[in-house]
Amino acid sequence: MQETYVQRMRVTFATDDSVKYVGHLDMHRTWERAIRRAQLPLAYTQGFNPQARLQFAAAMPVGFTGRAELADVYLDEALDPAEFVARLAAALPRGIRPLVAEPVGREAPSLQSQVAGARYRVEVESAEDEAGFRARLDAFLARAEAWRERRRGKAVSRYDLRPLVQALAYAGRTAYGHAFEVTMRAAPGATGRPDELLAELGYETAPRQIERLELLFLGG
Repeated sequence: MQETYVQRMRVTFATDDSVKYVGHLDMHRTWERAIRRAQLPLAYTQGFNPQARLQFAAAMPVGFTGRAELADVYLDEALDPAEFVARLAAALPRGIRPLVAEPVGREAPSLQSQVAGARYRVEVESAEDEAGFRARLDAFLARAEAWRERRRGKAVSRYDLRPLVQALAYAGRTAYGHAFEVTMRAAPGATGRPDELLAELGYETAPRQIERLELLFLGG
């Protein structure tokens, strides 16, 4: 199929608490509206039902924030990256902050196909002392497996969470509990989530703050 865009702009952006309960589809619509409001030359697919050519590297789970998220915006005209960021920043709502943009070559694979995992910072409310909390992390790392169920509608699937946790380390005390950082693997049919890890640690219902620090890519 012939390509129908002039420039592919890769944007790094951050999100905060004010948009952490916005779902993926609503986030996509928010970006599309902002791009139109900024009068950026957004490209569309061909056919009877043209769609905006806007792709996020990975959907953000509801309730999470992001420090360095990535999106590809396809344009009908070439723009200077700094101008693109400035115009986009002025149009996006509070809570979504574009940081930097760079053009990407046509031969580059899609962002989604290259995501291999992500690194998170998790803060959880807990009255437990540091030694006890560290012991929970160590106990999980010592396990050979951690089977869980995941429900999607009426379908129920079982998966092993343990191999999806690639690194897990205590990150200090917070005003109301403890923090840790975790690196989780992402693959088709096997993507780890830090909220599921919290459940395995015994904190399934505890108040928490989860920030995706960075996405990890194949070959990175």
